Amino acid sequence: MNPAFDASAYVTRARRRADLSQRELAARLGVSQSVVNRWEGGYPVSANRLATILALAGLRLCVVDGAGRQVDPTPSDVVRDNAGRRFPSHLDVDPPERVPAERVLMPRRDRPDPRGWYRLRDKRDARRLREGAPTDHPTVSGELSRRLDEVRRQRLRARARAQEAALPECECLDGCFELACLPGCSCQCEPDRSSGRVS
Repeated sequence: MNPAFDASAYVTRARRRADLSQRELAARLGVSQSVVNRWEGGYPVSANRLATILALAGLRLCVVDGAGRQVDPTPSDVVRDNAGRRFPSHLDVDPPERVPAERVLMPRRDRPDPRGWYRLRDKRDARRLREGAPTDHPTVSGELSRRLDEVRRQRLRARARAQEAALPECECLDGCFELACLPGCSCQCEPDRSSGRVS
């Protein structure tokens, strides 16, 4: 298989399949006939322009791997960080619930919940030896939103459990339940219903 890509031959092929003269193709594209002539003579043509020319003939560009399987481009809604930037494409991005060990030990409470995590190349390579290389970032925006919501719900539940565990056991006296905790009650958990204050 010859790795060289001859765009000029595809311009000619598309023009023939679409039954267009150089002048007609030029008119469709809004360029001069001499530009089409130069493309067919080997002058560089952009991928976007070539895709437009091929579409006129009912053809399209595609990228295939070594086995001939089509490879899709990176989707536009891949995981992005909290500033809206893409994560480095050569690194493997983990979903938000897969928190690295160093962040579990040293959480950053001054920042919003991360939308994903990535490991630098040395840690990525060690993990790829164990688990293999993923084909792409594992989440996209729709799935990411669901996972982020679940992570937040889990954190809220954990905080609520921690707060419940910190509350003292209610030791109200029998008389506390009528209006408010009595002065001798140790927990003072019943509000004064007559004044709206805790007595």
